[in-house]
Amino acid sequence: MARTDMDAIEIADFLRDQRTGVLCLGHNDDSYGVPLSFTYRDDDSSIYFRMGYGPGSQKRKFLDAADHVTFVVYDQTDEGWTSVVAEGTLEVLTGDNVDSAIEEATKALDIPYYEVHDRPVEDLEFNIVRLQITQLSGIVEGHEGR
Repeated sequence: MARTDMDAIEIADFLRDQRTGVLCLGHNDDSYGVPLSFTYRDDDSSIYFRMGYGPGSQKRKFLDAADHVTFVVYDQTDEGWTSVVAEGTLEVLTGDNVDSAIEEATKALDIPYYEVHDRPVEDLEFNIVRLQITQLSGIVEGHEGR
C-alpha cells in the first residue's frame, strides 16, 4: 500500500465530510476511547462535540482529568483508507462563550440521545465541548498504482 500525507486543504475537506470519530483520553495509566459525532469549523479550526453525561460518568471523569487529547477520524474512500488525527485540548463551553453558529452546528449532529443511555434524558447533563487543535495530520493509504 502506498501512503500519502494529506495537505491542510485535504484534511479540512475530509473533516467537513465526516460525522463520527473516536476521542482518546488518558489519565495516569488508564485510557478511555469515546466514539462521538462531531462538526468541524474552518473559521476557528476547531472540532465541536455535544456530550451527555450521567451521574458518575466515566467519560466526564476522563474529560475533567485530560490535559491533552487525541481525536481520530477515519473512512474508506475511493483513494483508500483515509485518517485524520487531531491533537489538542478540550474546553467545555458555557452559554457565555457559545455563539449561535456553534450552537446550530452542534444541534445538527447525528446523536441518538435516547438510545445510548439507560436513564431518562432529564438525568443527563449536556455540554458543547470544543477541541482546540494544536496539531493536525492526515494520511491516505491507497493501493499501489492509485
